[in-house]
Amino acid sequence: MKIYKYAEDLFVKTYLSVVQILVKLADPTFLFAELGRGSGKTTHILAPRLDRIQNDMSGAVLVLGASTYKSILDNILPGLMEYFYENYERGVYFEIGKEPPKHFAKCNTFIDNWKHTITFVNGCVVQFVSADRPESMLGKNAAHLLVDELLRIPEDKFTERIIPALRADRAKFGHSHYFMGITGISSTPNFETDEDWWTKYEQNMDVELMESIQEIAYEIDLRASELVNAKNEFNTDKTKKLEAFIERWSKRLSELRRGQTLYIRASSFSNLKILGIDYIENQIKSIKDEDKLNTSIFSVRKSKVKERFFGKFGKQHTFSDSYEYKYMDARSADSQETHNSRNLKYCDPMQPIYAGYDPGPFSSLVFAQRNKREKKFRLIKNIWAIHPEQHEELADKIDSFFKHHRRKQLFLHYDRAANQRDPKYRDFYPLTGDLSDTDAILLKTALTKRGWNVTLMSMNAPVIYYSQHYRLLSKLFGHNDGSWDEVLVDENECDALISGIYHSPLKRTSGKIELDKSSEKELEYKDQPFYSTQIPSALMYLLWGEFKGILPESDRMGHSGTYFG
Repeated sequence: MKIYKYAEDLFVKTYLSVVQILVKLADPTFLFAELGRGSGKTTHILAPRLDRIQNDMSGAVLVLGASTYKSILDNILPGLMEYFYENYERGVYFEIGKEPPKHFAKCNTFIDNWKHTITFVNGCVVQFVSADRPESMLGKNAAHLLVDELLRIPEDKFTERIIPALRADRAKFGHSHYFMGITGISSTPNFETDEDWWTKYEQNMDVELMESIQEIAYEIDLRASELVNAKNEFNTDKTKKLEAFIERWSKRLSELRRGQTLYIRASSFSNLKILGIDYIENQIKSIKDEDKLNTSIFSVRKSKVKERFFGKFGKQHTFSDSYEYKYMDARSADSQETHNSRNLKYCDPMQPIYAGYDPGPFSSLVFAQRNKREKKFRLIKNIWAIHPEQHEELADKIDSFFKHHRRKQLFLHYDRAANQRDPKYRDFYPLTGDLSDTDAILLKTALTKRGWNVTLMSMNAPVIYYSQHYRLLSKLFGHNDGSWDEVLVDENECDALISGIYHSPLKRTSGKIELDKSSEKELEYKDQPFYSTQIPSALMYLLWGEFKGILPESDRMGHSGTYFG
C-alpha cells in the first residue's frame, strides 16, 4: 500500500495499536473484543466505537450495559469520559448526567430522566442497563448495544434482560450498518470462574471478508486524507474524483459491514509501544499466579480445574442482585459519591454484623449478616489493608463503608494469631498500640473509638485443624436439608473472596488434609487479594465460629494434625 504525506496542521496525530486500528477499520455490526490488561479496551476501543455509532445514527438511543448498574457508574463511565473529555468540549459536543443544552438536537425517544445519560449534539442519547436490574430495560428502544466485561454477565441474564432493549425503529435508523448491533468488550475469561458463553461468537466471523473490509476501509481513509489536502489546495478536479471514490466505496463498505462479526483476541503485547517492555516484564515478575498471568496479560484461556480446599463451593453459592439503587438513582452519572453499605440490598442497618478477621501485614476481613426468617447467611463485603496500613486504617475503611449502619454491633471471629501478643511480624513494623495488645484487641479498640460495639468471639480459642475446617466447608457447601442457614457470597462486593476461594488449593501431606497457603509467601501483597488464601482464611474463621455446631462433636474436638492459623 502506498503511504501518503500530508500537511501536519490538518490532522491530529494519535497513536493507535495494531489491534485498535484493526477494530476501527473493520467496524462491523457486531464487535467482540477479548483483550489483555493495558490494551485500551475502554478508552481506545469502546469509546471511539461509541463515538462512531452515535455519529451515524442521529437522534437514536444507544444502550450501555454491564453486569451491575454500579459497575457502569463506577468502572466504565470514567474510561469513556476520559476519551470524550480529551477530544471534545462538554456542553458543546456532549453532555453527561443532566439535560443537554438548547442547541442539541432532540432525541427521537422521549427522555424523562437525564441523570444517567450521555447525550450528543446530534440528539443521540446513551442510556444504561444492567443484568442485575431487569427494570432498567423498560421503555428502552435501543439501536445499538454496548457492553463491557462480558465475563461477569451470565448468558441467560444477557439474553433475557439486556438483549430485549434492542428494538429501535428500522425506518429511522436502518440505514446504518450499526443498527441492531452489539459491541462486547471483555478480558479473557478463566473458564473455572468466569462466564465464557460469549466466546462462541468467534465462530460467526468470516475471516476473509473481515480482511477485505479492513483493506477497503484503509483505502477510503487514505482518499479522505487526500481530499482534505485537495480542498485546501482548491484542486477542483482532484476533489471531485476523490469525493466520487469515497462515496462509491463508502456505500459498498457499509453494506459489506452490515450483519458481520469481528471477534478479536489479543494480549497486552498488542499495546507494547505505549505500555513499554518494562511493563510486561514487571507484570511477568510480579504475577506469580499462572491463571492470572494467562488471562490478564497473555489472553490465554485457562480451563484446568484444581483440587480446591473449598471443593464443593460453586456458583450456586453466590448471588448477584447485590444492590438497592435508591441512592445511586438519585445521583448524577458524573458524580463522585463514595460507595457504601446503604447501597447493598441485603445489608440491614438495624441488624448486627458478623466478621471473620485474618491479621498480619496483609489484614483481611469478610462481613456477613444473618436473615433468620429466610435461613440465609450472606457474605456482603470483603475489606483488606496492606502494611504500612494497620489497625487504625483498617478501622477507618470499615467505619467508612458502614457509615450509614444504624446498629454498629460487630461479632468478630479470628484465628489464634490475633490472640497472640507481639507476633513475629511486628518486629519489623511500628505499632499503633502497646506491644502487650493483641491484633484483635487493637482492632476492637480502633473501632470502639469510632462508635462500634465489638464482641471478640475467639478469646481463648482452641487449636483448629485443617481437617476440621475442611469437613465443615464440605458440609456447609454440600447438600443442605434445611438444618442450617444457607451460606451465600455476594459476587460483586466479595469478588476478591470468591477469586481467592478458587485459588485455595488442597494438599495432602502424609495423609493429612491441608490448605496450601504458599501463595501468601510467593505473591507480592498487591496480588494477594484475588490470588491468595488470605481473604478465604478470614472466611474460614467466620464460618467455623458461626457454624461449627452443625458438625458432630468428634469433628469439633481438637486432635493431632496440622492446625490452621
